Amino acid sequence: MNRLTSLWTELCTRTDYESCSRPRAARFRLDTIQELLKRLQSPQLAVPALHIAGSKGKGTVCHYLERGLRAAGFCTGLYTSPHLSDWRERILVDGQFAADELLADAFAAVLEASSGEETFFDLLTASAMLVFQNSACDIMVLETGLGGRFDSTNVVVPLAAAVTSIELEHVDVLGADLATIAGEKAGIFKPGAALWCGRNMPASALAVLQQQAARCGEVLHIPAAEANPFAHPQAHMGENLALAVAVLAALPAPFATAAAALQQLAEQPHTLALPGRWEQRQLADGRTVILDVAHSVNSLASVLQSFRAAFPTLHRGVVLALRDDKDPQVLADALAERIGPRPLNESWWTAPAGNHPRSANPVKIAACFDATALIEVAFPAGPQVLLITGSTYLVGALRSQTTVPLVREVRK
Repeated sequence: MNRLTSLWTELCTRTDYESCSRPRAARFRLDTIQELLKRLQSPQLAVPALHIAGSKGKGTVCHYLERGLRAAGFCTGLYTSPHLSDWRERILVDGQFAADELLADAFAAVLEASSGEETFFDLLTASAMLVFQNSACDIMVLETGLGGRFDSTNVVVPLAAAVTSIELEHVDVLGADLATIAGEKAGIFKPGAALWCGRNMPASALAVLQQQAARCGEVLHIPAAEANPFAHPQAHMGENLALAVAVLAALPAPFATAAAALQQLAEQPHTLALPGRWEQRQLADGRTVILDVAHSVNSLASVLQSFRAAFPTLHRGVVLALRDDKDPQVLADALAERIGPRPLNESWWTAPAGNHPRSANPVKIAACFDATALIEVAFPAGPQVLLITGSTYLVGALRSQTTVPLVREVRK
């Protein structure tokens, strides 16, 4: 076992709220990571930051922000979670895995400074900030892990902070209504930062975000409703792009130049393709696979509508996995209300959420969705095109069994 693998294994022994059993809310606090960062000489203050929260779209917006900044010539740090295939996806420098030596040095420093009270996410977040500092990044983009107010990333003083969307999710931790959840996510708002939210915000959530911005002495900004040239099968990806462009355009010099760079990238949509977000890949037998980590009612409805519109005449297959914090019957009923009955040329399967310890039972899910349960993660035979969705962990488990099809440049 090499040094990096050994240190990563040690980090993984700490409490991990991505995978531990319910209830999860008792341990959320910021004082442990704040004290850890003090002992590390405050790397979170060494690099300017953009901080993004939201029920859906936050990872996409983070990637778009980073792409625009990198295209404009800045050295970028990007911290996101969870990962699809390789844990090193979580900490990127200039769009690439950070060097093994930098990661190992950061892990070693963080573990040496640890009091033993920090969670896995505390230690990983502090490590990312050390990596970005030691890589001389010009700016770092941070995605919250869960919520915002008590998330381990909420230790920065950002240039800008944004909440992409608010939906009912993680209600055992964040609250049982949209307003309460919005209050948790608005915890990333800070005085002096440019504060933003997505355009399609529910009224009750928007009111809370505006109130929190006012408490910070700031105004909450919303991207202008203007024509979006982003040709993407899913309309909400255009909303994510509009938010990212608006955030970048309002940054102080010299970072604001990244807005035009991002808009230029959007003219060739394949340059903004993201793993696990309407990602088109191929099986060895030639069948097309769409991988999408959608897991909320709105995002699942959107990806299903796009799937049906993109392949209207083919025999379509949907493979769905969920975690055990979702009520599958409530989700099934909500989807049926949003997008109508299943077409005759569409078949469904349910599967485990990869190897996640909190995967919902695929047999239980199948009964709610009139689907066939897969006991193991696999691609079913039969459909001409497949959509893999509902869980990042399912998408990650199956992605390695696919290849990238040829990409043709879009010409205007």
